[in-house]
Amino acid sequence: MKYVGKKILTMLLTLLLVSFLVFLCFTVIPGDPAVAKLGTEASPEALAALREEMGLNRPFMVRYMDWLLSFMRGNLGESYSYESSVGELLGDKVPITITMSLMSMLMIVVISIPLGLYTAHHEGGILDKVIYAAGQVIMAVPAFFAGILITLLFGIILKLFTPGGYVSYSKDFGAFLAYMFFPSLAIALPKSAMTVKLLRSGMIEEKKQDYVRTAYSRGNNTKGVLYKHVLKNALLPIITFLGMTFTDIIAGSIVVEQVFGIPGIGRILLTSISRRDYPVVMAVIVCLAAVVIVVSTLVDLLYQRLDPRIRLEVRK
Repeated sequence: MKYVGKKILTMLLTLLLVSFLVFLCFTVIPGDPAVAKLGTEASPEALAALREEMGLNRPFMVRYMDWLLSFMRGNLGESYSYESSVGELLGDKVPITITMSLMSMLMIVVISIPLGLYTAHHEGGILDKVIYAAGQVIMAVPAFFAGILITLLFGIILKLFTPGGYVSYSKDFGAFLAYMFFPSLAIALPKSAMTVKLLRSGMIEEKKQDYVRTAYSRGNNTKGVLYKHVLKNALLPIITFLGMTFTDIIAGSIVVEQVFGIPGIGRILLTSISRRDYPVVMAVIVCLAAVVIVVSTLVDLLYQRLDPRIRLEVRK
């Protein structure tokens, strides 16, 4: 419990520091939300009145503390350009990005674990070499470019989906999932190739350890040793990698959403940045940072749970 409490405290302090730095960045970078809203032809009096209304003339720490206290109460502020609360604005966008991220993670696990096991078990075989070579190519392809290729192949040539024909989950959830399959696949492919390579290397290295020879000497067959002993130890770095991958997927989905015309967090974030709509940008960035920090903390706790050596160090 002491270890968990320490991790939670570190998580909260990190999130507080991130929010402060983001708020500071929006204060010092060029750009004026009042000018972005009224235009460059607005009179100085009108700009001054709007800045006063927005609270931009108040001291930095006063504005930050007001924002922080409101954020802790669940009030994300009011959008400068959309004339609505940030919470309502993001309410129907967050499920879209989260769904795509979860589908991508599921695809990564379903694709990479079996392929990693197969290539490690058949090291040096023809299919192992083919999968390894293909993985090297796939890893080099960015997710947005993979999205373009998938749109060309499955959308335009094979006509399995309509590019840009996004269907809202509130209208037809089945059609929504069917459309989200392809952008999720674009995100998952490069990460799956990385996971296969990492799992294969880890299992090959673990197969050389002394405990594997001991397991064979006790009468275990190859599959028993591979699945019961080698896989368990080789999965430890994979868990850490998948935790970092999930956070990377959420950040990378912003660009993929633009390729497939998905109205998720990415579209509203880019639009808000161009309009200097700082309350929206602040809320999105801090929420994404919170997801990253929470996932990293959960990975640390899971790692500590699975690895007896870490549990022993914690008790000391």
